[in-house]
Amino acid sequence: MSIILSGKTLKGSGIGKTLGFPTVNIPYSGGISGVFVGLMEMDGKKYRAAVNVGGRPTVDNKKLCEAYLLAFSGDVKVGSLVKIELLKKIREVKKFENLEELKTAIAADVEFAKNCYNWPA
Repeated sequence: MSIILSGKTLKGSGIGKTLGFPTVNIPYSGGISGVFVGLMEMDGKKYRAAVNVGGRPTVDNKKLCEAYLLAFSGDVKVGSLVKIELLKKIREVKKFENLEELKTAIAADVEFAKNCYNWPA
């Protein structure tokens, strides 16, 4: 599987950051939905990622592509052009009872992404 999405980064709502998983967000209106292992390319560099594509039913059901970058500590400027490659589906998008359950699920998705290709932190 290899699906590529691209776009200019948007300012997010900050929920990922408050949960400890800040994301890079790009607009998305297609039919793909799920949580994926992926790679994000920006400024000629590739970053490993756990990626949510589609709705965000626990938060607001707004459709987006959100990438949490593994082993990344920099800032991504709003309006940066990025390309996100979806490599392997982890799970379907799911509505959780609260943000704490969502945080637990994201942590498991990130661990899966790290271990999927034997990627370091």
